Amino acid sequence: MAKPKSTVTEYRSYYLPMHFPVLLLSGDYWKISDVPSGRLHFHNCLEIGICHSHSGYIEIFGEQMNFKAGDVTVIPKNVPHTTYSTPGTESHWSYIYLDPKELFRNLLPATWQNHDLATYSLNNFKPILNKGEYPQIRYLAEAAIRELEEQKPSFQLSAKGLLLSLYIEIYRVQTLGKNGGGALLTLKTKRRQRRRMRRKIPL
Repeated sequence: MAKPKSTVTEYRSYYLPMHFPVLLLSGDYWKISDVPSGRLHFHNCLEIGICHSHSGYIEIFGEQMNFKAGDVTVIPKNVPHTTYSTPGTESHWSYIYLDPKELFRNLLPATWQNHDLATYSLNNFKPILNKGEYPQIRYLAEAAIRELEEQKPSFQLSAKGLLLSLYIEIYRVQTLGKNGGGALLTLKTKRRQRRRMRRKIPL
């Protein structure tokens, strides 16, 4: 009997300065191919992605989910995933990487313990939030990107305020169980995720 094909999982570590633990990746360079990479990757921090054009798929723990222009994606740290575009297209993205616990230190309620939005502690997780159902999330993400790109006087303070509002909106969706559009990770998928995390991912 042939051995099952193993999946390569790549760890990507992003440097986030302690005084402002945020990294923006944006511009024309950030386009996603329509060719699946054949490997998963995961990060050392929370990723918020904004799809500007076209459509495609995110694979996360064996689940294939559709994204389209206008969607915002949320990938917690240590969660393996991969993204590729619809055949014949290249989707254009911007990405914000951040450490919520450090960035919003002393600003969040003491009862909010799951700062990284770790999926093992959430009943239902939505990696994809569509613009139609969550226009405020899209608006705040775009506003934060503009601040980080333009870097006007006091941009870090302004961006921090926008990112705080964005994070609170995302936290409400992911932890308070707001109904609405967006691809969902079910309890069954999350159980499979926990087993893979124990086998493959160094925490």
